[in-house]
Amino acid sequence: MCRLLGYVTRTPTTLAQLLGEAELHEFTELSCKHGDGWGFAWATADGVEVRKSPDAARESQAFARHAHEHTTDLGLVHLRWATLGLSVVQENTHPFTDGTIAFAHNGSIRPPSSLDALIPADLQARRLGTTDSERYFLATLAGAEDADPAEALADTVDRIAYSLQFSGLNALIATPEQLIAVCRYDPVAQAMEDEPDYYQLRYRVTREGVVISSSGWGAGWRSLENGELLTVQRGTLDVSVRSLAEAQLAG
Repeated sequence: MCRLLGYVTRTPTTLAQLLGEAELHEFTELSCKHGDGWGFAWATADGVEVRKSPDAARESQAFARHAHEHTTDLGLVHLRWATLGLSVVQENTHPFTDGTIAFAHNGSIRPPSSLDALIPADLQARRLGTTDSERYFLATLAGAEDADPAEALADTVDRIAYSLQFSGLNALIATPEQLIAVCRYDPVAQAMEDEPDYYQLRYRVTREGVVISSSGWGAGWRSLENGELLTVQRGTLDVSVRSLAEAQLAG
């Protein structure tokens, strides 16, 4: 399981400038527990790019350098805690991408192979690792071929929740146009965590930008409720919060 952070800003900024050194340190220190990999994704003019590594963010000079030097107006960050016995390797490190969409996940879907029925053969052939999260991404990517990525994510979440075992389906998607976040978790799994709000997603809106995050750091947050999907439009910073059902009906 993992920690998520996404942001959209009016002008390109570094993560350190956006959060400030104190909050960046708080977030990075979450890799004491979530230390099995880190990754950044960011939007370009017509796609997305990813940088990631299967080591702990708090011990990585590359992570610190990227957080202080790389500017973007739409990005996401992922800290991985490997579960389900899955290997700590580059191929299993988030975010996952096809160059047009970047995807990061917090939670687990058991067993990972149960997702294979949701993935067309051509996308199955693209899988590089062994995680449930990469399969979740590929299932969402399949839906995005014929729908808006937010609608595709909402539909994929609904299909998984209806038929498969999961603890959490929380996810962030970055595209050249928008940042998308979904909060969907099993309340039983939430109750079993040491942190009572472990699967909580929160967000805060200021004049300069919108930040979406997992729990465990920072202040001044609004809650994204279980079963809600949030989108932020690049450029305008327009924020929309809908139920998963409403997101699906929009398609």
